[in-house]
Amino acid sequence: MTRPPRSPAPLALAARFPAPLALAAPRLAPLATALLFALLALLAPLRARAQQPELSSRASSTEVEVGEPFTVEVKALVERGGGMPSDPELRVPPDLSIVSGPSIGTQMKTQLSGGVMTTQLGISATWQIVADKPGRYTIPGPTIGWNGKRLTAAPILIKVVPASGRPRRPNSPFLMPGGPMPGFPWPFGGPGGLLDDDVVEDEPEDQAPELAMPSEPDPVVFIRAIPDKTNAVVGEQVTVSFYLYFRENAEMSEPRAAPAADFLRHPLLEDPRHERPVYTRVGGHRYAARLVDKLALFPLKAGELHTGSMQARITGRRIGARVLRESNDVVVRVTEPPLAGRPSGYVLGDVGQFTLKATVQPRQIEQGGSVAVTVQVAGTGNFPQSLRVPERTGLEWLDPEKRESLEPRGGAIGGFRSFGYVVRVQESGAVDLGKIELPYWDPAQKRYVVESAELGVVQVTPVAPSAASAPSSTAPGAADGAAGRAERFAGMPGLRTSLGPYAPPATLPLDGAPFWLLLAAPPLAVTLFGAGARLARRARERRAAGATSPARLAAVALGEAEEAAAQGDVGATAAAIERAVHRAIESATGLRSRGVLLAALPDELGQRGVPDALSARACEALAACEAIRFEPAARGGNAGAAAAAALVEQGRAVLTELARWKPT
Repeated sequence: MTRPPRSPAPLALAARFPAPLALAAPRLAPLATALLFALLALLAPLRARAQQPELSSRASSTEVEVGEPFTVEVKALVERGGGMPSDPELRVPPDLSIVSGPSIGTQMKTQLSGGVMTTQLGISATWQIVADKPGRYTIPGPTIGWNGKRLTAAPILIKVVPASGRPRRPNSPFLMPGGPMPGFPWPFGGPGGLLDDDVVEDEPEDQAPELAMPSEPDPVVFIRAIPDKTNAVVGEQVTVSFYLYFRENAEMSEPRAAPAADFLRHPLLEDPRHERPVYTRVGGHRYAARLVDKLALFPLKAGELHTGSMQARITGRRIGARVLRESNDVVVRVTEPPLAGRPSGYVLGDVGQFTLKATVQPRQIEQGGSVAVTVQVAGTGNFPQSLRVPERTGLEWLDPEKRESLEPRGGAIGGFRSFGYVVRVQESGAVDLGKIELPYWDPAQKRYVVESAELGVVQVTPVAPSAASAPSSTAPGAADGAAGRAERFAGMPGLRTSLGPYAPPATLPLDGAPFWLLLAAPPLAVTLFGAGARLARRARERRAAGATSPARLAAVALGEAEEAAAQGDVGATAAAIERAVHRAIESATGLRSRGVLLAALPDELGQRGVPDALSARACEALAACEAIRFEPAARGGNAGAAAAAALVEQGRAVLTELARWKPT
């Protein structure tokens, strides 16, 4: 037997709220119940919109110089369970170039508000950008993919000024490591010209023999990349130093670092201005060599990886202005650490020398509560991006919040990276959280090392289950071990013991169409009342406007003239006809003719398109009224009464023609 269709909205809304509300609903009056569900229907879209990801975008600096790198970052956070954002994209104007990125990381934001702990998860993405021309640019907001659609963050305004040669500010905290080297001019060489043997006799012959070369790529100036090793494993640091060799005074500008697309990059040289040149031999000539960039590169995959070439513009007396120079391309042969002896859980790329330390707070909680576990990885090398946490029943590990402080330490990248976890404990008693292990490859010792940190025991106080969460009915003969599983199906009806027709559960009094009609009645009533009020106001305005319109006043004046003519009052008749004609002219043409001389009135009417014959009859009627007003002798006797009647007929004819006339 099929179940009759019903409106799912009230049940779907009631499922979002606690059981006590559902138990109290039948006791409420029908109208109160309807209003309550109407309120829930209004709150449901707000809750859905609240799960929209929070997007934020920013730049490391809003004013940069030409050739100076800056970073654009976008963050997307969404409530837990709302779908993870992904696939960040950024488009820049034509005069801006993306030199690296996006560098994608995970984000977690946990906060306690009103006794309820909420967690937001998401990603962050950064791009490194260099401007080629000065100007003001609007970078379109980065976009993030989420639940099959793309969301756009706020655009970013950047002002680019010409290169000034001043020292550049250090990298932003969220600047991608190893971006293009800031561009600034450097004067090289001494006061003389070429650095031949007879120029600098007081300098040692082989001040830097390790930089010597049997032949010279260029007889005046060139850039050379020197790696500390050309064979490494995935994740092992390879240090590449870039030297500028020169034999005469030169100026370097617009430097751009090697792309190194297959490496994770960290800059090791804070300010190349502080590096002093050293002297060496290249192809039998003396050259000055100056360190202009130094990068710590961590290979991301196995194979023959290319760093690419560093580029710069060089200006010198012998080579000319802004001549492009490129360094050699360094090729690093990268392999994976050996499989023999590889520990369980090792992640490819975790290479270096690390220590592990963990803290757990608090140590005493109630069942269902949470503890904060912070694990810190300290040392040097390619730090792990994630840790493997203990997996066991009754523990729920949320995604971690990462913090780090990495900087050059003696030519290597060192510091710490911490992982902050929120762990929910569903069991009671003394709960052992286990331990966290970090296996990594130590390139110095050429072996695997496993660091571990014990998390210890947390005392969990049991909490008695509430009556609302108990099963509504239990089948006879059910096993005691099924009690925990029964809690999930507490709202289901009990087992049937006999066959019979299906009896649908009782519905609410206002379920289905009556509920929606009651929900829609208040806004419909307000809309109808407002529309009626507007119609009534417009009718009153039309009546008021009609009472004072020129056509209405002309008709009133004609009626007054008829009454005065019936009484034989010629003067009052002339005055009324004069008012009627002036009002009729104003109604037909918009001209206030009372302020126009009678001699000039035909021309004014002619300019407004009134026919000459009609204009002449109107002027004749006004002239007759004016003559009667200034000839008192014509006002008495039968002659006066006849003149008044004739004047009324003349005025009525003029008003009728003016009312029928339409401007062409």
